[in-house]
Amino acid sequence: MFNQLVEELFLYDEVEAIVLGGSRAGEMFDEQSDYDVYVYLTEPLAVEKRRNVLDKYCSYMEYGNQFWELEDDGVLNNGIEIEFIYRNLDDFRREVEAVVLEHQAHNSYTTAMWHNLLKSKIIFDRTGRYAKLQKDLALPFPKELKNNIINRQMQLLATHLPAYPRQIKKALERGDLVTVNHRVAEFLASYFDLIFAFNEQTHPGEKRMLTYAKKTCPHLPEDFESNLTALFAHLFDEQSTAIVEAMVVGIRELVEGKQ
Repeated sequence: MFNQLVEELFLYDEVEAIVLGGSRAGEMFDEQSDYDVYVYLTEPLAVEKRRNVLDKYCSYMEYGNQFWELEDDGVLNNGIEIEFIYRNLDDFRREVEAVVLEHQAHNSYTTAMWHNLLKSKIIFDRTGRYAKLQKDLALPFPKELKNNIINRQMQLLATHLPAYPRQIKKALERGDLVTVNHRVAEFLASYFDLIFAFNEQTHPGEKRMLTYAKKTCPHLPEDFESNLTALFAHLFDEQSTAIVEAMVVGIRELVEGKQ
């Protein structure tokens, strides 16, 4: 059913490439994993055309969601959720090259788009441009990018005034639990971005980061998993401040080679 669906999609001239991303493109998926289908367009594909194909294979569809990128989100007739994410290949290339070739670090998820490119499975590639981009950017992790990510994240984790541990401590003292939750999430986003960069691994995205780090990263902070478990167990009490501080010490010692 999935193959039939995508075969109908690439009959449209606007479709340049279709690739499968996310956990379904690799080994780390289960029965709850959805399909992440990236559709690269040379020009917008009218919603009527999308409906003509997707309504036949999906029991439920939401068309034109734009919370992050332009998406059609739904459920296949077999009950598995599916997302169609529509992109322009030139825009995507520029975004990935800014990281890989120009070594631009972000506040989090710096190399997630690069990971998406490298790990995706090509289903259709009309002119071969996606495969060429995938091949051209299958590069060793740039040392300058690694250093830029580490430096930026250490500023957010420890060394500068906006550092997340300070914000977490203030929020706890105020009893502002919403801000605690938000700042801990930002802290962990920077924390994992640094860990993947330090190990010269591309960032897998927002799901299964702990599992992926344990599987692919030979260098992890001391008490890596136990600190994370303790943080979630004590997220909204005073112990979380000490746990966050211990995590910062661990990541600093990792970066400075003291472990």
